[in-house]
Amino acid sequence: MLFLTKETSQRTYVGKGFALEDKRKENLLDIYQDDDNRPNHTFVFGSTGVGKTRLLEGLMEQDIKKGQSVVIIDPKGDIGLFSKMVEMAKKCQREQDLMFISTIFPKYSLKINPLNNYFIDEEIISNIISGVPAKDEFFLKVAQETTTAIVKSLVLLRKINGNDEPITFEEVAKKAHYRGIESLKDELDSIESCNEDTDLNADLIRIKSLLEQVMSSNQDYFSKVTTTLRTTLSEMSVGNIGKIIGNVKTNKFIDRLEEDKPVLLYVMTGSMVTRESSSILAKIVVSMIQCCVGRVISSGKSFTHRLNIYIDESASVLYRGIETLYAQGRSSNINLTGLTQSKADLIAAIGDDAADRILDLTNTKIIMRINEQKSAKMISDMAGKRMGYSVFLNLDGGLNSREVEEMNIETDDITQLQKREFFYFGFEGRFKGKTAPVSNCKLQIIFPDISTKEARKNR
Repeated sequence: MLFLTKETSQRTYVGKGFALEDKRKENLLDIYQDDDNRPNHTFVFGSTGVGKTRLLEGLMEQDIKKGQSVVIIDPKGDIGLFSKMVEMAKKCQREQDLMFISTIFPKYSLKINPLNNYFIDEEIISNIISGVPAKDEFFLKVAQETTTAIVKSLVLLRKINGNDEPITFEEVAKKAHYRGIESLKDELDSIESCNEDTDLNADLIRIKSLLEQVMSSNQDYFSKVTTTLRTTLSEMSVGNIGKIIGNVKTNKFIDRLEEDKPVLLYVMTGSMVTRESSSILAKIVVSMIQCCVGRVISSGKSFTHRLNIYIDESASVLYRGIETLYAQGRSSNINLTGLTQSKADLIAAIGDDAADRILDLTNTKIIMRINEQKSAKMISDMAGKRMGYSVFLNLDGGLNSREVEEMNIETDDITQLQKREFFYFGFEGRFKGKTAPVSNCKLQIIFPDISTKEARKNR
């Protein structure tokens, strides 16, 4: 089995470079991220093809060698990266930790029910709402109220009937319309009381009232909300995504986390093929992890094996409430590393304020080449300023100097970076360097050929 020395196991190698203060580049350094700092989270910014994924690959290799848990959310489907994860798992005798989720190849995918492992009903509701594509706050509130009414009703009926089967997305989707909600109310109306269980009787009264309230909403707006909600739920419960999460009863991934066992999960969402469905699946997986983290923290515990979550194209995975995971997740021993092209992507996904908050909660930033000037300026502004001195010639022919503010990183510095070059800002210091090279993968995972009509027929 591969292992790291005690010295290197306490930090993660990023690359080689120089401190920003070392203007003459006299002292070449190994740039490390202290492992104690990684739960303060990391964001990597950079355009396509500049080396973000290879940086992720290098970090992942070290995590696996340390016996830590790794979750990779990969929208584009980098088979080379997945092959490297499998190769490292084999080298470290961790094949039993491997899990794979793919919307493109559900036949080979792990099947999970994100709604299975929960302590309170609100976890189910949060997981469903995380996948709803809406930016309007009022719209989301109505969608949440509708989802709450459906989920609370289904949970209550299970308690009354002594049914301990988990709720599924397919079941919720069937009720996400006016007649579906009406049928739930009729079913609850037929129950006069729950024997002598005062808590259930109180819940019965409250949920009947909630259903009446939902059904009395403005019909036009209610119809729009339920249509969006039903469409989202349909994407979760039919087709390839439905085969993975729609009507499954168990969740082996969360079971392993709850048993405090290490996991190596690769989520290949296939965004080029599945488009919006890719984003929905990724959001639900992260939301599901967030609920698990919340239960661990509420129990006064933390993961023995650090949970490293890498989210490529992270702007498409952000949802309302994920900032809580950034703010509070570190006490459970998790590390979030987001990779995106620019801050503008985050703003477009969740708005200016939420994007700023997430970046405020991210203490390490790795900045690679960004081509667009406006985005580069945003990153330059994020890097802050330093005090410097400007020397000028006075009228008497002598030299004077004055203190001036200078940008830590100029916009042109970012747009002119070469492949694998980066600026690093973290607790460890401020550096400019080049990412560590990654070893060639000797193992290659071969997926079925779906590139031509003939190949798809023979699959």
